[in-house]
Amino acid sequence: MNFDVWTFGLQAANFLVLVWLLHRFLYRPVLKVIAERQAATNKLTVDLKAEKAAAEAVRQGLERERAGIAKERDASLRAAREAADAERKALLAKAREEADDITNEAQKALERERADVLSALGQDAARLAVSIVRRLLRDAPAASLQERMLELVCKDVRSLSAEAKQQIAERVAADDGTVVVVTAARVDERGRERFAASLAKALGAPLSPAFKVDPKLIAGVEVGFPFTILRRAWSEDLKRIEAELGHDDGAPNVA
Repeated sequence: MNFDVWTFGLQAANFLVLVWLLHRFLYRPVLKVIAERQAATNKLTVDLKAEKAAAEAVRQGLERERAGIAKERDASLRAAREAADAERKALLAKAREEADDITNEAQKALERERADVLSALGQDAARLAVSIVRRLLRDAPAASLQERMLELVCKDVRSLSAEAKQQIAERVAADDGTVVVVTAARVDERGRERFAASLAKALGAPLSPAFKVDPKLIAGVEVGFPFTILRRAWSEDLKRIEAELGHDDGAPNVA
C-alpha cells in the first residue's frame, strides 16, 4: 500500500472545508433557531406565570368580595331581627300599659259604684238586695235569662284577640272539636244547635259542645276552652258581693 502525502493533504483540506461549511451554514443557524425557540419558550413560561398570578389575584379578590357580601347580609339580617324584636317588645309594652290603664279605670269605676251603692242603701239593705236578687233569679224564667247569658258568652269569644282564637281553635281541633258547656238549666235541642252555631261562628272554627247542667250557676253559662274558661253567671257576682259585705262587718250572709 502506497501512502501519498499530497492525497492525504488534499483530503484533510477537503475535510476542514467541509467542517467549516457545516459550522458556517448548518450548525450556527440550527443553534440560532434553537436559541430563538428557547427564548420564545421562556417568554411563554413567564407570560403564563404572570397570567396565573393575575388569575389568582382575581380569584382572591372575588373571595374577599364574597366574604364581604356574606358579612353584610348577616349584618342586615341581624339588624332586621333586632329591629323586629324591639318593635315587638315596644308593642307588647304599649299593650300592657293600655290594658293596665283600662283595668285601673274599670276597677276605679267599680269601686266608685260600690261605694255609691253602700253609701246610699247601707250594708243591711245591700245584703237584703242580694238575697232578693238571688231568689228572683232562681224563680225567674230560666230560658230567657240563660239565652241572654249564652249570647254574652259568644260576645266574649268574639272579643278575644285573633291570636287567642287561633290557639283555642287549634287545641279544640286536637280534641275533636269538643268543648264543655255548663248551664244552670237544661237547654233544649234547638237552643243547643243555635248556641253551637253562634259559638263556632264567634271562634271561627267548628265546635261540638258537650252540654252539662249545674243549677249553682244561677241563670249562668260556663264554656271550658283548653286555655281559658268563659263564665257568665249571676252566682259569681252574688258570691263576691256577699263575701265583700260579710268581710266589712263580719255579719252573717243572707241566703
